[in-house]
Amino acid sequence: MDAHNRDRGGAQHEMGDVEINGDYFGCKRRKKIAQWLYPEKKEKGVFIREDRGELLVVVPVDFFMTLLSNAK
Repeated sequence: MDAHNRDRGGAQHEMGDVEINGDYFGCKRRKKIAQWLYPEKKEKGVFIREDRGELLVVVPVDFFMTLLSNAK
């Protein structure tokens, strides 16, 4: 797997913050994240959506990397 941090030193890369195998991803960091965003029970991740917004999924990074490596 080939991964690169494209946002070193606060410079905004036009395609995204992190490049993994040619795909770009943003990075967000907060001091505290809402607890409802975390998987509970034995869930692998959480689907989230704001009213009339796009459906997103929150998964732990190790699981995401496994999914990504299996997809390629």
